[in-house]
Amino acid sequence: MSMFRVAIHYGINKNGFLSYDTDTKTVNVDLPEQEWADKVLVYLNQLHTIDNAVGLDTYETLEVQPLESLENFKLALTRMWEAIDVQVDWSRPA
Repeated sequence: MSMFRVAIHYGINKNGFLSYDTDTKTVNVDLPEQEWADKVLVYLNQLHTIDNAVGLDTYETLEVQPLESLENFKLALTRMWEAIDVQVDWSRPA
């Protein structure tokens, strides 16, 4: 089993983490309030259209199913804050 974990937070100091299993393509969300965990799960289980930067001012439009691959998962996480107000703390240990 290969697990990718990343810290997340919302609000002032509501911290938690995501665990993505690359073998089973499933995610576990650990947050203090179930309402916010549910928001993350809904977001990660939806198809997203993302303008992905391929140059300084060049973008390609991608349709991304976040749980399909680790690459898609990470790309969707970069847009999560804007979509549902949950931020990824890339530099904080999960």
